[in-house]
Amino acid sequence: MSFSEEDISEAKKILQEYYKGDIIEMPFTAPVFSENAALWAAAYLFKAIQLTVLRDAGEEMINENLKPFDGELDASAFYSADLVLRYLPQLFELAKGLAPADKLVQVLKKTAGQWPYSSVGIELNEVVEDKLIFEHPSLKYTYIDRIIQMKDKQRSKNETVTKYIHEVSGEHILLLWPRFETL
Repeated sequence: MSFSEEDISEAKKILQEYYKGDIIEMPFTAPVFSENAALWAAAYLFKAIQLTVLRDAGEEMINENLKPFDGELDASAFYSADLVLRYLPQLFELAKGLAPADKLVQVLKKTAGQWPYSSVGIELNEVVEDKLIFEHPSLKYTYIDRIIQMKDKQRSKNETVTKYIHEVSGEHILLLWPRFETL
């Protein structure tokens, strides 16, 4: 499961190109690219997919391969990691569907809690720490869009999130999320 220097070099190029294409769709100015966060996320998701397929991998192998990000968590890290981690909710659902009580599912859920921008739609046990997301306008509005799109009831109960949902959608919230007012 290790990567060669050639693999890492190619991944850097692909992630930078993906970043350049993705920022075009972002409101305001997207955070700058964090190569460290993007590479970590790509390796993490790659290994998590392998471990989802290799269901007999033990706890030691999961802990050894799915290590948390050790860099600074800021807007750049959130956005750059999200280039890949935006697929974490789908992988989480797949892993959970295969073995709900598995150690891999627990580790993926913990990672989802550390990366709230990328984990919309995953029901977490703890309160989501999304203050850094709201400090950056580009992340704030795309985060709120994701919450509306995924109809994430848990996150919409946060007073700040509710305020921004109303700001973004105005009178149209019941068209976008018919049961929103009953939450």
